[in-house]
Amino acid sequence: MFALLSSYLILLSLMFVFQRHLQYRPMGKISKISSYNLDGFSEKILTTSDNVKILSWYKPALNKAKLIIYFHGNAGNLGDRVNKFKEFSKSGFGVLAISYRGYSGSEGTPTEAGIINDGETAIKFALAENYNFEDLIFFGESLGSGVAVQLASRYNPYAVILESPYSSVASVGQKTYWFVPVALLLQDKFESIKFAPKISAPVLIFHGTADKVVSYKEGKILFNAINSQKELITVEGAGHLGFSNEFIVSEMEKFFKKIASN
Repeated sequence: MFALLSSYLILLSLMFVFQRHLQYRPMGKISKISSYNLDGFSEKILTTSDNVKILSWYKPALNKAKLIIYFHGNAGNLGDRVNKFKEFSKSGFGVLAISYRGYSGSEGTPTEAGIINDGETAIKFALAENYNFEDLIFFGESLGSGVAVQLASRYNPYAVILESPYSSVASVGQKTYWFVPVALLLQDKFESIKFAPKISAPVLIFHGTADKVVSYKEGKILFNAINSQKELITVEGAGHLGFSNEFIVSEMEKFFKKIASN
């Protein structure tokens, strides 16, 4: 029994020390933006308040359209989201997508506080480009939903779009690491459930009922915590991020018409 307990405590200690290596998965080396055939986009290197240089891709909004500030999910890099950015652009939106610290093209090491700082740096860049908050849409994909929610609780964008979001990373992690007290060990909890009630902007959520990464229940919990105008798009049988880009943009445009009519 003592040997089992000792082994378990060693396991907990290792998971605590190496938790960020388990939590964040920056994968793949990003190519130069010119190789992705993204018309009108350019690379911008942004410097955060703690002097970390992060990569961003930027296409200005045209004809008074909205600018989507895009907070990506955990795995991969910006290059894996090219088709989505193209769909946004084709529909007339501007795009500002950042690569978090520690992810391909950016300096530093990912932490929750650092990633939120990266998000604030993107917002400051947009404001310096003469956008107002009324011009901004915060789009959070999976892990990035926690970034979008926290920032929307501090600022007031035109709208918030969340794709396969969670109530907290600790809640999601507990289902994977059921044998450890995740909430006690985890440093970067991304507790969206605490920030969601503070959002005043309209919120649109996409979630699939067959999501094995972030359960549909997680999205429903977050949705119920939001007090502002909101809509949940439930896609029966869809897995994690299992929505076509065309569908996402179409539903966004319908939602924005509802906002405008209020």
